[in-house]
Amino acid sequence: MPKKKKIAVVYDEGALDISSEVQLALNGKSEPEGKISHRDTSLTSVIEQVDTIVEVLTESGYNVSTLLAGADIGKLMDRLREDKPDLIFNFCEAIEDNSFQEMNVAGLYELLGMRYTGSGPLTLGSCLNKVRTKEVLSFHKLNIAPFRVFNSPDEVLRKKMAFPVIAKPIHEDASAGITNASVVYDRDHLQSLLAEMLKKFNQPILVEQYIEGREFNVAIVGNEELVALPVSEIDFSTMPEGFHHIVSYEAKWMPETVEYKSTVPICPAKINQRMQKKIQNTAIRAYEVMGCRDYARVDMRVDKAGRVFVLEVNSNPDLSPGESGFARSAGAFGWTYSQLINNIVESAFKRSVGTY
Repeated sequence: MPKKKKIAVVYDEGALDISSEVQLALNGKSEPEGKISHRDTSLTSVIEQVDTIVEVLTESGYNVSTLLAGADIGKLMDRLREDKPDLIFNFCEAIEDNSFQEMNVAGLYELLGMRYTGSGPLTLGSCLNKVRTKEVLSFHKLNIAPFRVFNSPDEVLRKKMAFPVIAKPIHEDASAGITNASVVYDRDHLQSLLAEMLKKFNQPILVEQYIEGREFNVAIVGNEELVALPVSEIDFSTMPEGFHHIVSYEAKWMPETVEYKSTVPICPAKINQRMQKKIQNTAIRAYEVMGCRDYARVDMRVDKAGRVFVLEVNSNPDLSPGESGFARSAGAFGWTYSQLINNIVESAFKRSVGTY
């Protein structure tokens, strides 16, 4: 009887404490006596992913273990050396809530010579840096929204820009720091918002032209042979007056909010075949030029003229069963959740350690 292949599912300790992300989403405000007014699912989704993927991989015949990546990275190294997994399923997005460490954990796998799912350190770091992503995409002739980077609110007085604009922390993902107030229409409001965001996030702020239009995303699986799953659209048609048509933190992670309830995914998107191909081809090109591996999701907006703009390349996207956009797109393609996870694993097994 052949020996079972060993897979270690590695995740970060942020999944055990969601309080910091809740406070971030609520702009630092809490209810009396510390009560949170809305349920946050951003990090509980990681626990759900880990539990379900362990079950899927076990049923698929793998010998599966789970490892927590905490502040003492030596413990993780010791466990990996001891267990000697054939593959690491990488769910680590941060160390001690520091997302900058995401790329370094992947670098650790590289130094240990271990194969793992997902993109390499360079891609993870580049995709987390919104400006670097835009520079790479622009170099390869993909449409991006015009942007500026601010290190001080006073720079608003010196830099030219066309309003409206949307402001985002430069090194955050999962829509952290993006709220309805992130879209601004004049310099005074932008200056005030920048002062608040720079203090809160302690990092430069990306300010880019706000593109009026429809929002789409495409999930991609594979390496040499890429599978672009059906195009998904965010339906903003029920968004109340006064709320911008954006996927804010609340829209992504807080089910009781009006933003969440008014950003309904439609997959497959109701678009003609020509637009479908245009969006999928743009996503594939973005995936390739950013050096993504095994799986990733590309977020885009299409303006009234039909131009496709790449907003973000998520090289470590949510894979939650049922609710995640990735799982939904896989279902629309005809894959079960088990098939999706196994296809990602097979993609990682097929390539050599360290290759793109």
